[in-house]
Amino acid sequence: MKLPIPLLTFLTLLSAFAADSAPASNPTPAAILDQGKKIFVARCAKCHDNDGNKRLPDGTTLLGRLAKAKDPEARLGTRLKDRQERHAVMIYVDSLLKNLQSSAR
Repeated sequence: MKLPIPLLTFLTLLSAFAADSAPASNPTPAAILDQGKKIFVARCAKCHDNDGNKRLPDGTTLLGRLAKAKDPEARLGTRLKDRQERHAVMIYVDSLLKNLQSSAR
């Protein structure tokens, strides 16, 4: 069966588009953690240090503030507007919070 040229062209373009828009492999948790750390170090560490424990003028730390927040990821949204970046940074900050909690025991 011969297809008309316009239909054949359409189907070829459609299959190429489908291949391009196929979901990329999901990044591993370690890759997301690493991405979050890179973003945090580049954009947040100046004021909060690499581990989020630098005392701010009011005496609190970023980790202390986030530990008390009901939605810490939303708090990060005041500075990190990109949802994926914010989520990656939250994964990194969550690892810092867990380390802080385990060292306090």
